[in-house]
Amino acid sequence: MPAESAKGAGKKAAAESTDAPSDAATDGAAHEASVQQELLAAMKRSQEATLKVVSAWSESVKKLAPSLPDMPKLPHLDSLPTPSELSDQFFAFAKEMMVAEQDFVKRLIDVLPGHEKKED
Repeated sequence: MPAESAKGAGKKAAAESTDAPSDAATDGAAHEASVQQELLAAMKRSQEATLKVVSAWSESVKKLAPSLPDMPKLPHLDSLPTPSELSDQFFAFAKEMMVAEQDFVKRLIDVLPGHEKKED
């Protein structure tokens, strides 16, 4: 009989662990958020270091520029987008792509078996 009650207690504990939200899931989400924040902070530090290096290089080039010969003028150069315009176009397109991908993933999740679609 004691073996029976031990088996029953084990089954009960297993059932309770799947019914209640686990601390491990909460800890996992917190860890994931922490890792994401660390990666974001590292990326920003790298960006700042890059800006310092490029700024120092740019200042050196400005000092040398007056002694360099004039560059040949390229035809239709004025009709090309500026680097800032190219950057804006690129990131606008990237945002559109991310929105489309997010919409696709949400729709994909909605068609998975066992997924209840939330009513808006």
